[in-house]
Amino acid sequence: MKNKIYSIMLLTIVIGFTSCSKKDDPEVQVTNTITVDATTYSLAKGAYIDFGNVSLYGTTPTHYSNEFYTTDGTFKVGSANNLEDITGKIAVYIDLYSSGIGSFKAGSYTYVSDSNDSSLTAAQLKTKYENKNVCSFGFIVTGPNSNTSLAINGVDIEVKSGSVTVEGTKPNFKIIYDLVLENNKTVKGSYSGTFALIKN
Repeated sequence: MKNKIYSIMLLTIVIGFTSCSKKDDPEVQVTNTITVDATTYSLAKGAYIDFGNVSLYGTTPTHYSNEFYTTDGTFKVGSANNLEDITGKIAVYIDLYSSGIGSFKAGSYTYVSDSNDSSLTAAQLKTKYENKNVCSFGFIVTGPNSNTSLAINGVDIEVKSGSVTVEGTKPNFKIIYDLVLENNKTVKGSYSGTFALIKN
């Protein structure tokens, strides 16, 4: 009897500990800032372009494409709601492909370079992209001050590895960046807010 009671108590403690551990898993705190190497910038606005269904391999659509922009400054859009420029000290651009069609889905997106795709066979492309959320391209643009036209005076540095996590549904997204740039500087940060829908 004592052994049974002891076993039940031990099982209760283990279950309780497991439950607490899952509940207490730390979430990434959204700070609306991004740190590039040792420099931290504020992020104040977000925008996205919805390209809809696209094909990364084969002849039929395989993924759903969204491009996301975040900045400390202002998006300058034209009369057709197309993005003409961004003014500010920093802008982050990321090109994401959600596995499946019909809508863009939240999840973790791993950077995968598409630079050699033209030399791959159809089977190789399928292996590379099938059932995967991928980030195929991205860059950071920095300028000297908050009034800088980043299209004219910004310095672009491309992403070479890392991941992006997207939570929420349009137009309210949370984006978490964990990237490495071509110059080996790291990019870590997050932004949560209402993203404006713009055109290419």
